[in-house]
Amino acid sequence: MFFVLSKVFSAFFSPLTWILLSFTMAFIRKERQQKKRWMIAAFAMLIFFTNPFMRQVAFKIWEVPVAKPGKTKKHDMAIVLGGAMRYYNSDISRPVYGPAVERLIQSVILYRNGKVNKIFLSGGSGLLFMKQFKESEILSKEIQDLCVDEKDIWMENESRNTYENAVYTSKTLREKNYKGNLLLITSAHHMRRSLACFEKAGLKVTPFAVDSYAGKIIWRPERMLIPDAENLWTWDMLIHEWIGCIAYKLKGYI
Repeated sequence: MFFVLSKVFSAFFSPLTWILLSFTMAFIRKERQQKKRWMIAAFAMLIFFTNPFMRQVAFKIWEVPVAKPGKTKKHDMAIVLGGAMRYYNSDISRPVYGPAVERLIQSVILYRNGKVNKIFLSGGSGLLFMKQFKESEILSKEIQDLCVDEKDIWMENESRNTYENAVYTSKTLREKNYKGNLLLITSAHHMRRSLACFEKAGLKVTPFAVDSYAGKIIWRPERMLIPDAENLWTWDMLIHEWIGCIAYKLKGYI
């Protein structure tokens, strides 16, 4: 139920939703003063959430610093959290990747460079529909094509969210009596919640953050002042993480 509700209500925590609702309220309200207030609120949010500088500062504060592959110590296994794949396109028989695909790419690079001996793929279907497409199973075949030996790929294909990533990964490793040291790979903005979940599940992991949206702050007028619609989407991800942390805390997941 928690999983379904999180998917259904996620749209209500989107800046775009807030902006559209404010404009709608400004349109339907009859009192002039109320119209003005809603219109000011809508434009204020539009300016704030499309500003590249404000978005960058927020990510800079929240994100776990991105790992430097060359300075990473060797680990026995890299745990790669799901989210690299948007969906599986059965018409062309291959996955369609999303912005978080760097999680998968960096795990293969670490493996090929001898930094990790094995790759553990954690992720089932995070969709309300098309549940038959298990991400870890699909990506296992993909990284085999990138010269990762099949015997070095472990997985669990039941998890649907970060909490279940930790629970099912821990269960699988306990069942196999695995004792090696672990590297956790996920996006920089997602790492805080992930670490808390894995700690709760009793797994000691070393963070390896990738896919940063903060980057280096560039003090140029066009970077600080010119609106960019893409920021609405990235704010969605960050707010989703904040709400996720609060919800997980209330549920006792972290």
